[in-house]
Amino acid sequence: MAVALDLQRICVTRGGRLTLDSIDLAIAPGTLAAITGASGAGKTTLLRIINRLITPSSGQLMIDGKDAGQMPTAQLRRGIGYAAQGVGLFPHWSVAENIAAVPWLNGEDRAARRARALEMLDLVELPRSFADRRPAELSGGQASRVGLARALAARPGLLLLDEPFAALDPETRGALADRIETLHRAQGLTTLIVTHDLADALTRVGRILVIDEGRLVADQTPAALLANPHPAVQALVTAPLDQARRLVALGAPQGQP
Repeated sequence: MAVALDLQRICVTRGGRLTLDSIDLAIAPGTLAAITGASGAGKTTLLRIINRLITPSSGQLMIDGKDAGQMPTAQLRRGIGYAAQGVGLFPHWSVAENIAAVPWLNGEDRAARRARALEMLDLVELPRSFADRRPAELSGGQASRVGLARALAARPGLLLLDEPFAALDPETRGALADRIETLHRAQGLTTLIVTHDLADALTRVGRILVIDEGRLVADQTPAALLANPHPAVQALVTAPLDQARRLVALGAPQGQP
C-alpha cells in the first residue's frame, strides 16, 4: 500500500514530560482523517511535527517515502498546506498577498501571484473583489476561507488543518466543512483535520484518530468508534448523540415518545 505519511515511534519531550509518546501512524494518499481528543492531549503537537514546526525528540517522519528530517525545512513546508487555529493572516498584507505568500517565497512574479490568488478566491467561493481587502475587514468565516486559500495556493498534496472551525457559527462552520470536503476530493489531497467537533467529523471523514495524553489510543472508522467509543472520547461521542435524540423527541408527533 502506498503511504503518503508515515510516523514511526515519534516522541516529543518537553520539560521532562512526554507530550507525544511513541506515535506510530501510516496515512495512505487521498485519506481524509480527523484527529480528536481532549485539550492538551497532543493533537496540535502532532500536526506541528508533520510540518516540522517542532522537531521530535526521537522517531522518524517519512513523507512520500522520504525522510522528512533530512529535507530542508523550507522546502518541506512549501509542499504542505497548513492552516492554523486563529488563521494567522498577516494584518498589513492584502488578502491577495496573504494567499500568495508561498508563491512569493517560491519566486513567482507579481502577475503569477495575483492570478493564483484570484484563482484561490474562486476555489473557496469568495468574491475576487476581496483580493485588495485587509484581514481586519473580513468576518471570521471569510478569514477562515482565506486561510484555507493560502494553504492551497502552493498546490500541496498534504493539507493540515488545526481547528479550522473554531469560533465559527454553526452555519458558517457547516459551509466551510462542506468546502473543505469538496476540495479534498476534487484535488486528490491527503488531509488531516484537528477538531473538537467530533459530531461533524463523524459524518465527513473515513478515519478518526484519537489522541489521549500523548498516545494514539484509537484509529477507527466512524462506525467502529460509535459502536465502541474509547474512554478518551466517550463524552465527545455521547453529547451529540444525546442532542440528536432530544431534537428527534421535540419533533415527534403528539402521543409518541
